[in-house]
Amino acid sequence: MHNPHQHQSPTFVIRPLNTEGYVVAPPIPKAVRQSYSFLYLKKGEVLVELGEDSCLLVGNTFLLIPPQLPYGVKWYDSTEGFMGGFDEDFLLNPSNEILLTKHFVKVKIADENADLFRASMEKLFHAQQQPHTAQLTLDFVISLLSEDYVADDYSINKVVSRFMDDVFDRSQSILMIADYAARYGVTPNHLNKVVRTKTGKTASEWVKISRINYAKYLLHETNLSIVEVAERVGILDQSYFSRFFRQYVGVTPSEYKSKTN
Repeated sequence: MHNPHQHQSPTFVIRPLNTEGYVVAPPIPKAVRQSYSFLYLKKGEVLVELGEDSCLLVGNTFLLIPPQLPYGVKWYDSTEGFMGGFDEDFLLNPSNEILLTKHFVKVKIADENADLFRASMEKLFHAQQQPHTAQLTLDFVISLLSEDYVADDYSINKVVSRFMDDVFDRSQSILMIADYAARYGVTPNHLNKVVRTKTGKTASEWVKISRINYAKYLLHETNLSIVEVAERVGILDQSYFSRFFRQYVGVTPSEYKSKTN
């Protein structure tokens, strides 16, 4: 008799994704899975609907779909690759930053990693009946994805745009990088990397620029004290604020205020 309290092994499944020519998928509604799902194309094209978005996959691309995000496939065109899914408990390193985003992740595999990635996916397919080998291989595949993650993640533009809007929005406080990252559902390291990729500066550098620019404005345009200005830009220690300001402007806040007023 089945014991409902008996421990069940975490799920991992993988199957070939091979089609000939253009194939329209059956009209099945988008489904919500409780586990991670993935599609990997060695060649061909697949159109996937994810929530309210559509995502076209082409050869040498990997798509990782987090739990709870509804998705469905619209069509396939001459595909060769794999698709499948895995529970979080199956992962050896569930804290990898690529797994922490709440958005789907589309990664174009870099040319220098392409052969190794293909071989790793083949090994993963053949190891599906050997859980420990599959876990080790999946962990390696995810680490390879992380190397190329920044270059092609669909959510990058949204995250960077929100961050740049927020960090220069004077109607809200200037936060620490960890707070911005938590707001967007990513890690601080990931936020710094994606912002640098798109803007040439890290998120941390933009926070400093925002604080300096706002401090200069407040010192020049208002009668706020140095302590009040420091608090407005998110620095509660006046001594640190003075050192911080001088490092980037060349003069102390008091000297800047005297020169500009």
